[in-house]
Amino acid sequence: MHTFKVIGLLLHYPDEQLVAHTRELGEALDVEGLVAGRCREGFERLLERLRARDLLDLQAEYVETFDRGRARSLHLFEHVHGESRDRGQAMVDLQQVYRENGFQIASRELPDYLPLFLEFLSTLELEAAAAWLEETGPLLAVLHARLAEDGNPYAVVFEPLLALAGCEPEDAELRARVAAQPPDNTAEALDRVWMEEPVTFGPEGGCPSARPQRKTTPIQWAERRQQAR
Repeated sequence: MHTFKVIGLLLHYPDEQLVAHTRELGEALDVEGLVAGRCREGFERLLERLRARDLLDLQAEYVETFDRGRARSLHLFEHVHGESRDRGQAMVDLQQVYRENGFQIASRELPDYLPLFLEFLSTLELEAAAAWLEETGPLLAVLHARLAEDGNPYAVVFEPLLALAGCEPEDAELRARVAAQPPDNTAEALDRVWMEEPVTFGPEGGCPSARPQRKTTPIQWAERRQQAR
């Protein structure tokens, strides 16, 4: 599934190699057709932005978007477990999932880094990948809402993921909750944000269209591991 790999690349820290291959990334999206219509136009605007802007400016904007504060962090377990011991075990479980599916991490990134997780999904059949996205959908919906609230161009890359997860990108209730939250990227907020309640997964965690029979619990990688074999 090239679409997941392209989205993962777009969520990486921008570098010269990414900028040099933006046209090829757009072509890869069109092969599978999972990104179409208005969403595809949004992707093209992001790709054009990567081509047109100075690389140092792109890198500074990326850091401001994803690396200041926890609210828009691309490390999934940071939202679920914070800095608790449970995060370490979740990392071990996820890395075991990767190994059992023949996916070896060849970088220094942590297993829960979203671009790396998407690269893992790119190695699966669409049905299996969609099942994983359904599990993480409520968190992806929150990340999308936080980006969309600021008019951030990266918001669009979450939309095809939400569609496969059964989540509504234009969830008005979620957008209202996000809009009411104070920013966590100010100097005063950077310490305070780590004490916030972790995001939970399930219907009450942000996606009303997720399966209603599933309890709202932190993501259970061990259960999903059995289904992914």
